[in-house]
Amino acid sequence: MATDDPTVQPAPEPASVRSPSPVSAPPVQATPGPRATALQQLYSDAVTHILKTCNYENFASCFPTPAREASQSLQQLHEEFTARLGASMRMNFDQIVEERNVVPSLNELDQLIEDAKRRKQKAMDVAAAEDKEVVQPMPPHTLPAQELYLSHLSPSLSQQSEALKQRQVALQGENAEVLQRVLQQRREIEALVQGLENVVQDINGSVTVLKPEEFDSIRNEARTVDEDMRMAD
Repeated sequence: MATDDPTVQPAPEPASVRSPSPVSAPPVQATPGPRATALQQLYSDAVTHILKTCNYENFASCFPTPAREASQSLQQLHEEFTARLGASMRMNFDQIVEERNVVPSLNELDQLIEDAKRRKQKAMDVAAAEDKEVVQPMPPHTLPAQELYLSHLSPSLSQQSEALKQRQVALQGENAEVLQRVLQQRREIEALVQGLENVVQDINGSVTVLKPEEFDSIRNEARTVDEDMRMAD
């Protein structure tokens, strides 16, 4: 029995009626994964190597007089310079990594590679269970240049081909409409010509029926009417 009471909640639908939710992609971790960690470690090692190269001996060789007269001040300047240089290089690197969304992108790449490895292993296990030979896909770098650029152009070419097909169908429809209009106009012209031919036949029949004296009388009346009209003008 139906009720209008808003406090009464409808009964939940059976679980079998509800459609299953789509499987969503796994979330990308914000913390650095293996490749992001390796990139950060590589840059950190590069900065450390640069700072070691710019040691006090190399730095002092560029300023021989201050190194001889005020070595302690120059050494303090070197320490401040290398500390600021290292901090600036690391800060700029962190800023670029954040702006370019490097960590999530590398983490997503890690997930894709791990997923590909799992699917490859699963395919190998299934093939081994069914006693079938595992067909290894051809590496992309071994494909010929023509096949590579055609694979890149395939989506665009497919889209253009579909657009051309739709345009062709539209033109065929327009041509069919134009053809119908032309045929209709041709039928109207034929009807008009047939009507004129009937009128001409009626006139010819009337002339044939007229007697010579009646024809002369009509001619005289037409001449009289023409002279009267000229005089009126």
